[in-house]
Amino acid sequence: MQHYRPHRRSWLRLYAIKLSMGIYIITGGAIKLTRTMQEREHTLQELEKMEKVRNFLIREHVFDEDSFTDYQQEVEL
Repeated sequence: MQHYRPHRRSWLRLYAIKLSMGIYIITGGAIKLTRTMQEREHTLQELEKMEKVRNFLIREHVFDEDSFTDYQQEVEL
């Protein structure tokens, strides 16, 4: 017997930077209460955090899966 479940949109949002197909770096998450991230303080903070991570990745020359793997190996040394 199959149960019917109406489709509901989730309020939970995860924020991530895409490095390549299927490879994401999750920078944070929030409960979505407004249409855009700029409308609430908590989502603005997530946007700022995502920008900091993006700038860090640029400084470290991490731009795809291979460069991310190289960075991980370098850090482990």
